[in-house]
Amino acid sequence: MDRRDFIGKALKGAAGLFAVSVLPVGLSACSHDRKNKIDTSSMANLGPLSELEKGEFPKKVPYKVKIKDGWTEQELEGFVYINKNKKDNTLLIMSPVCTHLGCTIGDADAQMQKKGIRFFCPCHMGQYDEYGINVGGPPPRPLDIFDSYIQDGNVYIAVLNPKKRENQKG
Repeated sequence: MDRRDFIGKALKGAAGLFAVSVLPVGLSACSHDRKNKIDTSSMANLGPLSELEKGEFPKKVPYKVKIKDGWTEQELEGFVYINKNKKDNTLLIMSPVCTHLGCTIGDADAQMQKKGIRFFCPCHMGQYDEYGINVGGPPPRPLDIFDSYIQDGNVYIAVLNPKKRENQKG
């Protein structure tokens, strides 16, 4: 065997070993056996979907979550407001952070609620309706919302990743 044959066979052998070592990873990525499990370890569990769909809306739902980021771990406590979407009756999970300057909003008083204002930011008089749409004051857009993930009957949200909404009507 000369040098040229040896190098050719060695390269073919290396390519074959590489293909065989990558094959299991490729096959598992293409597998349809996975049950779409989502890693919820850094997401807040808001509770069972069956419970969240009960009662009056909008409602305030508290959460606690441990967030792992690299080598650090921190525990966060907070809350979200939940309502039902008008269009499809799914849960609308809203951040309580005012879109003006980041203050925390709260429930509007009874007089304001009679005028259709459901949430109120006392810092600069920001006003939102029951769907988190800005209806008065300086907030430039509606409250941010969270995508929800349902796993094992529980509703999870990524509390550090709210979705920005642009101005819209309910």
